[in-house]
Amino acid sequence: MTALPVLALLVLAQASAPATSESEGDSILLAPKVGFFKSTTPLEGAPYFALEAGYVTPLLHRRLAIVLEGSFHQPKVSGTLRDPQLTLGDDPYSLTEREIAFLLSAVYRFEGALGSITPYAGAGPGLYLHQATTQAFGATTVEKEGTLGFQLLGGAELRLGPGGLFLEAHYHFTRVGFLTTGQVNVGGFLAAGLGYRLRL
Repeated sequence: MTALPVLALLVLAQASAPATSESEGDSILLAPKVGFFKSTTPLEGAPYFALEAGYVTPLLHRRLAIVLEGSFHQPKVSGTLRDPQLTLGDDPYSLTEREIAFLLSAVYRFEGALGSITPYAGAGPGLYLHQATTQAFGATTVEKEGTLGFQLLGGAELRLGPGGLFLEAHYHFTRVGFLTTGQVNVGGFLAAGLGYRLRL
């Protein structure tokens, strides 16, 4: 009979402990992702490819993750230009803005908030490497620049197998000062990023 109060106390202690949906060993996050990126400039939308690696910290009951992401996209724009010194009319041009980014984010994961679905949100700085290639009036101009910026992100992850299938959106802000573009924010929105996040 004396064991019953002890058992009851153990049950109450277990019930009052913070719940986590993942085991203590599932701290490493790995995820490829693809999506569609649209700049805030006249550049056209373009496919977005990224690879994410993260670590779920012990902080905030294992809901805070530190995530490093490398991404690539290459939007373009084309049209016609008029040079008043030419008499042959308009001349076609094209501008390609290649961007490789390295993004470091703190991500809060709302584990257990919606059962098997985990919403999450995060923000952090980024290093953006730009290359603008312009073709106009029979000449090709290449400009390169590295800039700092930041991103905001949010998404939801559905638990599936050893990880989860997720859908997320980003907003990026980073400015360039090319001769061909002027001072402009070439960041924009990742309208739909889809991927599978493995937990190890």
